[in-house]
Amino acid sequence: MLGEALTCPVTGLALIPAAGQTVFRLAKPSYGPLNPQCRTISSCDDRSSWNRFDLPGEQTIYAASNPDGAYGELLGRLKKPRPVPAARYLDDVGSATIEELITEDWAAAGKKLAPYVVDINWLYEFRLYTLTLPEQGWLVESEHSRTVNFLQSNIPVDLWERGIHHVTVSTLRCEDRYVTTRLAEQLARSRVVGDSMPLGLRYGSKHGSEWDCWTVWLREGVAASTGVNGGTEVAAANQNPVLAKVLDTFGLSAG
Repeated sequence: MLGEALTCPVTGLALIPAAGQTVFRLAKPSYGPLNPQCRTISSCDDRSSWNRFDLPGEQTIYAASNPDGAYGELLGRLKKPRPVPAARYLDDVGSATIEELITEDWAAAGKKLAPYVVDINWLYEFRLYTLTLPEQGWLVESEHSRTVNFLQSNIPVDLWERGIHHVTVSTLRCEDRYVTTRLAEQLARSRVVGDSMPLGLRYGSKHGSEWDCWTVWLREGVAASTGVNGGTEVAAANQNPVLAKVLDTFGLSAG
């Protein structure tokens, strides 16, 4: 994480002053960098399609501290797993790996791309935007020990009833979107310095400790005070060293 967090005298949360930080976001121009889906306000418990720190009734954007992190967050879910010998599960396959058998099956079925080859035309649909965060307000350092302790002391009743009796950094990074979004609500509703509510969160990427990520809740005029450029087109990996680096890190290729 970059910089030192301050301790909120009201809540005890670890806070970072909003100071016009530059962050990076990959988004499709058809939607725009500041126009994500607004989540509904509903009693439905199914939030499986939500992103990690979305809020009900609000729009939420996600960004990274550098372009590497922006690509890493987009492509991280596609990364290539360790090769697994097919003989562990199948008979008469020799020394082939599961991946090699899948590749052969895909080719036989006429699939255009092999597994773990990212469709470059899909990537071309994105632009890399440079955003400037507001110059006033506060963001929560969500994985700081003080923030984790705050959440431990303020576990929502519905999460407690679901068996969530302890909050750790791994809880914030878990795949259960009901859990992570409910914890985000606890942070978003907190009144911090100056009786204001946080603008968003900063946290480490679960795909690599060298990347910092940001969540910004576009409420109460935050979108209007967030600067954004026109974005740059995503170039092919041989002309895009950042993309090439991330693809190599994850064992992917683009075609």
